[in-house]
Amino acid sequence: MAITLQRWPIVGRRPELEMFEQALGSGELTGIVIHGRAGTGKTRLADECREQAAASGHPTERVAGSRTAALLPLGAVAPLLSGGLGLSGSGPEGQFSTLTLFEQTRQALHARHHGSRLVIVADDVALLDAASVALLGYLAVQGTVFLVATVRTGEPVPDLLADLWRDGRMARVDLRDLSRTQVDTLLHLALGGPIEAGAGHELWEITRGNPLYIRELVLGALESGALVERSGVWHLEDRLPDTSRLLDLVEQRIGGLPEQARSVIELLALCEPVELSYLETTVPTEVLESLERAGLVTIAVTDDQVSLAHPMHGKVVRAAMPRLRSRSVLLAQASRLESRYQPRHPAAALRIATWRLDAGGKPDPDILLRGAHLARHAHDFRVVRRLIEAVPADQLDAAGALLLGEALYELGAFEAADRVLAHGQRLAGDDQVALRLAIMRGKNAQWGLCRPEAARDINAAARKVIVSPAATEELIADEACVLTFSGHPDQALAVLSGIAGGSVRTRVVRAIAAAPALALTGQTAEALTVAELGYAEHAALGTELAIAHPAMHLVNQVFALTEAGRLAEAEQLALAGADIVAANRVPVAQIFFAVNLGRVATLQGRLATARRYYAEAAGLAQASRFAGPLRLALSGLALACAMLGDPVAARRALTERESQPPFCFRGPEQELADAWAELVMRRPADAASTFRAAAGIAATTGHLTVESWLLHDLLRVTGQDVSARLDEIAAACDSPLVTARARHARAARTQDAGELAAAAADFEALGAMLLAAEACAGAAEAYTRAGDRRAAAQAMRRASLLVAVCEGAATPGLVHTAGAVPLSGREREIVMLAASGLASKDIAGRLYLSVRTVNNHLQHAYAKLGVSSRAGLAEVLRSGS
Repeated sequence: MAITLQRWPIVGRRPELEMFEQALGSGELTGIVIHGRAGTGKTRLADECREQAAASGHPTERVAGSRTAALLPLGAVAPLLSGGLGLSGSGPEGQFSTLTLFEQTRQALHARHHGSRLVIVADDVALLDAASVALLGYLAVQGTVFLVATVRTGEPVPDLLADLWRDGRMARVDLRDLSRTQVDTLLHLALGGPIEAGAGHELWEITRGNPLYIRELVLGALESGALVERSGVWHLEDRLPDTSRLLDLVEQRIGGLPEQARSVIELLALCEPVELSYLETTVPTEVLESLERAGLVTIAVTDDQVSLAHPMHGKVVRAAMPRLRSRSVLLAQASRLESRYQPRHPAAALRIATWRLDAGGKPDPDILLRGAHLARHAHDFRVVRRLIEAVPADQLDAAGALLLGEALYELGAFEAADRVLAHGQRLAGDDQVALRLAIMRGKNAQWGLCRPEAARDINAAARKVIVSPAATEELIADEACVLTFSGHPDQALAVLSGIAGGSVRTRVVRAIAAAPALALTGQTAEALTVAELGYAEHAALGTELAIAHPAMHLVNQVFALTEAGRLAEAEQLALAGADIVAANRVPVAQIFFAVNLGRVATLQGRLATARRYYAEAAGLAQASRFAGPLRLALSGLALACAMLGDPVAARRALTERESQPPFCFRGPEQELADAWAELVMRRPADAASTFRAAAGIAATTGHLTVESWLLHDLLRVTGQDVSARLDEIAAACDSPLVTARARHARAARTQDAGELAAAAADFEALGAMLLAAEACAGAAEAYTRAGDRRAAAQAMRRASLLVAVCEGAATPGLVHTAGAVPLSGREREIVMLAASGLASKDIAGRLYLSVRTVNNHLQHAYAKLGVSSRAGLAEVLRSGS
């Protein structure tokens, strides 16, 4: 596998390689010097330069500096030396002349390579002996060689090379770490598939884009099983491991530090950031200056807080520290903070609590609770759980149970969360805590346990004992959330119409329920406004317990934009939101951003991209144990696979989906996957039945935009006239996408070529390229039937261009792109089945037709497509899609 190769792909170095090519080709420069910190890929870039030079016909050599080789003058460059060993012919016998040696070497290289300029990589040139550097400099100045030298930041550049650079005769390349985007690209290429956004963010955060650190962490994670692949997407199952190679790499940086400097590094590894004023009282100033000069620590300008310069150093130093040593440091710093700050100082409380726990101590329960609250504000639920579970059970109050229950929910421990929250409801507490306990327990029942009826029961029970008007309104808004996300958007809006939403918190909860319900019922503009206002008010509200992450309002904005057909805007916002929640590791939000990106890509016709996002969402849901969102992700994955013509993968995803408990949010939409899977498995009659049944359910539950999707897909695969109902839906909705579907259906009914072309233009303007391609192909067929071959050819060319961006889509509507031929809906069905190899008898059985009727349709299709066999049909379909 590619991931085991010693050399990974080179990413993000195109500008540097272009600089090398220009310098080599100029004939004026003697070489380039590549500067960079350890692990940035200096050697890798230099070797890539050498390979490019070789590919261009240049002879190449490679020398490497080392502390051992430096003990032997000219030892590193021995392969370059002339056989004459510098013996002068004009001087005394046996007299050694350095200049003669250099000139003999130049002449020998010139003769050996027939005058071609030799490209030499000198890796770690600062570690070469002075004579080797002098020889390389001489050869470079004479134009015999082009020198590619690497120098680690902080090491001295040999004077000769520095002078050449200052004189403008050598180019300098300052190599930096990779950006986040470049890291994602590198990981994708190295692993052979994309990496989930949160895992990619974690790798970037700890490595800061250092290619060597990335490689070692990834190989270690693969070996330990922490990095796993699901449906083509890579996920982190566990924390990144420390490897012996990483320990060695970091030890090379800090192993030679004096004891006092090493103690500072260890303190920062455990407790960073630390105040500069405190460090100045513990070690001499020159020690801190030396660490800063070496690039091992950084000092913040704003508050004089000292931190390690690279997160990897802290990770490795912590792993290598003896237990007693780390315990001593942690307890000492906890005691120092306790003496310096008031006991109720929240930031201090969190640090004191975690340090004492890390040291194996038992912090004061009050400090644990305050620290847990601060960790909750940072959405660090692992720390919340750890701190609260350290509180003795008899000292845990209702507020503490709420904290722990929410953390358990976010970490996927749903049964445990229900027990803790139920216990909290039995403890004494004020109305606000009781309200939040009920809401959190209902949320856990719906999203974690997939029991929406239990969530409504919990809500109803709370309304009997919590009777204040403000609390009652929030409970009603929460009931609407349960209705929206259990598949009843119409009922949710009816419930919400009965409350004013007086408090900011209630308005925020109301927005979470209302925005998707409005979008599903076709009120996309209002849905977007509600979601935008909800996000603004949530940001003003701040972090509170028992309420969704603020990013869920962004998810709702993405959904509203998608339902409106504003696909490019939806994608842009979803990508930004996904990056936000990946950094915070918010599971439900991560899943829904990935699902919505898959949804957008599906509507755009980018089906391979859709499959990738749905696979990412499924992997995230599996890791976080959210079974309901997993059903959504697997439905999307099956849909994408089916539309790509992969029945095996589609069936696999659906089989996995059916092992999960029911989850009715966007329930009718989930049936799209079943219908398309039946179609790709050559059961078109069953597919049509599934489309119709799901559309009926959507109509009775208020899913107007989804109903339009289902009916339009029914038209696409069977040609059935659904224009009347799509017109009714379009009249009740404000969505341009729904309107475009209705227009396409009317044009398909009348076979109006101009209207089909106009519908294609509508779809293309929305970014729905697959639908546009199919409508264009339909227009070409209609033009052909009308005898307008020029317009038909033009429409077909347009269809072909649109199909090219649809990433391998294999849908019945694309049969038209094989040629401008007027196939009927029934003929398209039979052609698809026959091209897959089914006999006429089997086709007749699936479509409930006689064998004679099937054969008659086939003969008509043969004539229209200009073929004479099933093999010819298959060839036509391949060339068209």
